Amino acid sequence: MDSTSLSNTCQCVKESLNHGNMEFVETLRCEQQLLEEALGRGDTSAITSPEEYKQSYIEQLGALGEIPPQTPRAAVLACSDARVPVLDIFNQRPNEVYEIQLAGNVASAECLGSLAHAVENLPTLEGVVVLGHTGCDAVTVAVDQFLSPRPEITAADSSIRSLVNSIMPSIEIAASALGKKTRFLSGSVPRFTLDRNKLIKTVVFVNAAAMAWKIQEFVNRLQRVVPVWYGIYDLASCRILHVDLERRDGSLLFGLGNAPGVIDLDDVASSMAQYLSKMDNFDAARFSTKSLGPQEKSTWDTLSMRERTAKT
Repeated sequence: MDSTSLSNTCQCVKESLNHGNMEFVETLRCEQQLLEEALGRGDTSAITSPEEYKQSYIEQLGALGEIPPQTPRAAVLACSDARVPVLDIFNQRPNEVYEIQLAGNVASAECLGSLAHAVENLPTLEGVVVLGHTGCDAVTVAVDQFLSPRPEITAADSSIRSLVNSIMPSIEIAASALGKKTRFLSGSVPRFTLDRNKLIKTVVFVNAAAMAWKIQEFVNRLQRVVPVWYGIYDLASCRILHVDLERRDGSLLFGLGNAPGVIDLDDVASSMAQYLSKMDNFDAARFSTKSLGPQEKSTWDTLSMRERTAKT
């Protein structure tokens, strides 16, 4: 396969994942609407979505006694948080995603080894995703250690410190952006003056972007190269988001973004600082998108599967 064909195939996989997330969110919206309507009628019976996702395990995993080959289209490094159901988020079926889950979606040596195996030995795999999420406990622990350092006391502290150290560079980048002082880490501005909640939200984005950059650099040295993307799964809206690095104006976009370069990580942090200076939470209806521009129609409805189906 030539480079142009590979690029087109990889782009299709990326769009398929983005489309799957829109289907997932639309299914949740339909289910919630039906539930509210039923409760309004006084009907408390079980409600199921009209677009209920039906998995064909036999088709994907083979009948009992059979061992099918692995055929994932993408590898996903996600956080091990129980609220992040990777297959459901992208509306994928078993054997369609090569999953690696680690607290803080940290690209550890073991993670890189798993990805190397997948990229070089699974020819159906056409891209790697780093998926962070809002409200990440691992990021929160690391930020608290940054703001109020404490010594290692127990065996658990020692193990957790390794995780914290992996996230710390992203915290320093985010703290510099929020503190608006390039020398603040050396002591010119006290760490405790930072807004803890904004720091956590910013680090979530910077950390995922940084891990995507690290993985892309690693994959570029393999015998087979595939693109790396990143996104943040918003627990409240169930949307996947990334920072707009074209406009660099504090805007967030739906879907997966390309792995940034190392020099772009400061801009990811700065964009989040701009965004959080305007609003305190992730309101999907306020995100700018390349495809919509200024329109009265809400971004949420325009991007939903229902609206896309109506247009076709």
